[in-house]
Amino acid sequence: MQKKTILNIETVYTANEFAACGKTFVAGGSETTPAVYLHDLAAGTSELVADCPGGVMSFVPVPGIKDQYYSVQGLFPGFIGFEAGIYRHAKIDGAWKTEKVIELPFAHRCDVIEKDGVCYLFAASCSKYKADPADWSKQGEVLVARVDENGLAEEPKVIFTLGRNHGMLKAKVNGEDMIFVSGEQGIFYFDMNDGCKPVQIFDKEVSEFGLLDMDGDGVEELVAIEPFHGHMLNLYKRNGDAWELKFTDELSFGHGLSCGIFNGEPIFVVGNRRGPLTLVKYSPKNVAEGIVEKVILEEECGPTQTQVFNFDGTDYILSANQLKKEVTLYSK
Repeated sequence: MQKKTILNIETVYTANEFAACGKTFVAGGSETTPAVYLHDLAAGTSELVADCPGGVMSFVPVPGIKDQYYSVQGLFPGFIGFEAGIYRHAKIDGAWKTEKVIELPFAHRCDVIEKDGVCYLFAASCSKYKADPADWSKQGEVLVARVDENGLAEEPKVIFTLGRNHGMLKAKVNGEDMIFVSGEQGIFYFDMNDGCKPVQIFDKEVSEFGLLDMDGDGVEELVAIEPFHGHMLNLYKRNGDAWELKFTDELSFGHGLSCGIFNGEPIFVVGNRRGPLTLVKYSPKNVAEGIVEKVILEEECGPTQTQVFNFDGTDYILSANQLKKEVTLYSK
């Protein structure tokens, strides 16, 4: 496995690959400092996104609108997030303008999807209020806001309450992009054809999750870290309306789960933020019988986010290796 470090960021948390402005970028952001960078994969160059407060949890583009991005910022280690919220980043005449556009204490995740030519910003908080890091008495909220043709988010509305939100995933339902979230009540998606109605697909507490057809039968399997910041990694296969557990492995503060196709085979990747602090790749060989190959990609790196993607004909595993202060690409 080849390794290439593309960004060096103190206490890096966010690492996200996406297409924007006709280019492919990796965004990297710090959990504690104002450092947020956009790295152009083709050019190999990076630029600082100005005026960020830090505490970066997500950084995503607005589809179809040039140089417009949204992020979650202000959620610092120990769940210090009273001033957290959703930030808009716009590059105007070559200069970055960053501003908070939605007040959302303890904001944790955001993403943008497009439907019928209109973009919608989704955001979720892990809690409504926290008196201390151990306080989970107040449910968090899931918000949605229409984004106008200039990239500006309109007044958001609360569409759901969810405890201990950690995961957010853009995935397809019947061929259409939907936003999925996870928390202590399970996994839900929001039906854009029915007023963003929440639809539950899994009913146990989940930290992060991924969906991918791993055995070629046309039905997606579910991979989940359980429970919140959990100690178990579970692979489920759909059986009618039920999920059957097929494989399990132990984690230590499981974090940064992602799924994808890597060199022609389905994989899932996850990090351990405690204990061995490893970045691990899993390759299902026989889902029905729970046969999964496990390979440690790197030790003592403490991954926070990962992503499997293809760029210019090469498959990559992206990882924010917090302990090593690096955003790294792995390829074969």
